[in-house]
Amino acid sequence: MTGDERKQKAEDLCKKLSGQQSIFKKVNSSQKAATHAGYVVAYNIAKSNKALSDGEFVKYCMLKVCDNLCPDKTKDFETVSLSRKTVTSRIEVIDKNILSQLESRIAQFKFCSITMDECTDINDTAQLLLFIRCVDKNFSITEELACMRSLKGTTTGITTDGAQSMTGTKSGFVGIFNQEYPENNVVFLHYVIHQDALRRSALDMKPVLDVIVKLVNAIRSRGLTHRQFREFLDSMQSEYSDLLYYSKVRWLSAGRVFERVWQLKDEIVSFFQEKQWFVECEILEDTVWLSDFAFFTDLLCHLNKLNVKMQGKNQFIDDIWGHIRSFKLQLVLFADQLAKNDLSHFPRLNSIAPVMKDKLRSYEDSLRRLRVEFERRFQNFSAIEKDLDVFSMPFNVDCETVKPDLQLELIELQCNTQLKQLFLNVPKLEF
Repeated sequence: MTGDERKQKAEDLCKKLSGQQSIFKKVNSSQKAATHAGYVVAYNIAKSNKALSDGEFVKYCMLKVCDNLCPDKTKDFETVSLSRKTVTSRIEVIDKNILSQLESRIAQFKFCSITMDECTDINDTAQLLLFIRCVDKNFSITEELACMRSLKGTTTGITTDGAQSMTGTKSGFVGIFNQEYPENNVVFLHYVIHQDALRRSALDMKPVLDVIVKLVNAIRSRGLTHRQFREFLDSMQSEYSDLLYYSKVRWLSAGRVFERVWQLKDEIVSFFQEKQWFVECEILEDTVWLSDFAFFTDLLCHLNKLNVKMQGKNQFIDDIWGHIRSFKLQLVLFADQLAKNDLSHFPRLNSIAPVMKDKLRSYEDSLRRLRVEFERRFQNFSAIEKDLDVFSMPFNVDCETVKPDLQLELIELQCNTQLKQLFLNVPKLEF
């Protein structure tokens, strides 16, 4: 071959090689995209708490959509593996990856808080949940469910809504932790409000609650009666179409059940009269019982509002403490007003006025007992109130009342007008 022929041959071979490499790259890129899409679907299946076998149904829907929108891409969609086995393995990989990321970031955290919650599932197995919230040197916040563990046998020292097993000085979690780590610098707070525990310790609601549950079950537990009741509400053009079941494990359940029964009490009486259930009618027409029912419905609605305020992400501890302090003051106001026969904040009770004086005194005592129970449950918050003030309103705190290592920095902060304006105009998380 001449020199020009060899040169031309070399160029042809290079073009051929480049073409083969581009084919391999295209195939490899397509496989990566299909794998990535599979992980995205598996992640969302796990996040939405859907069945692992739903991946196959998702793929079936994807192919049907593809046939209508982009038939030329069908082969690409077919390469996405979403079998139950594949989805399971990918969720496990995602779980390990998230855990490894969390473990690598733990070393960078400066401060950390752990929230523990324990409940019993339908198999009577105690499930312990651990949530963490941590802050690094750049004030970046990480909030995650660290783990969930099934506990066998006894659960001494684990959290409970009654707080004693949590905060007991010897046998509770706090006591056990302090015995194992006597030199720790940990602040323990029991701030979860469980209405059932509050009712047991401060409110005598059982006579009213038992009747409400009995009335609801009398209607909803029988299929024919339940259908007739719903048809009756529809014929009456009622705002609501049904009653609600009471669930002890749901914090807001009692308040919502009470409120719904109160709103439908006239319709329930008419329905019972039509069915000739006169015993049930007598209960709802008993003014003494109705007074208790109205009071507890109003009070549970106030408690539900407090519960809702304390839920959700990006809630700081000073926000929670602020809600608790506010509600304690509200309880004082409620009790003082009831002592003066002022029912301004108890609209349902006010609607059936006049209320007997001995009943008003009983309700006043209940509110004062509830406030004492709040003080007992949240006494640990009061112990760190000054520290919380530094966090919630740093520009109004007396520098001499804070810890020495914070005084100089706090003075500089209070003298910076730009930071003060920023603190007033942006959420604390951004500040």
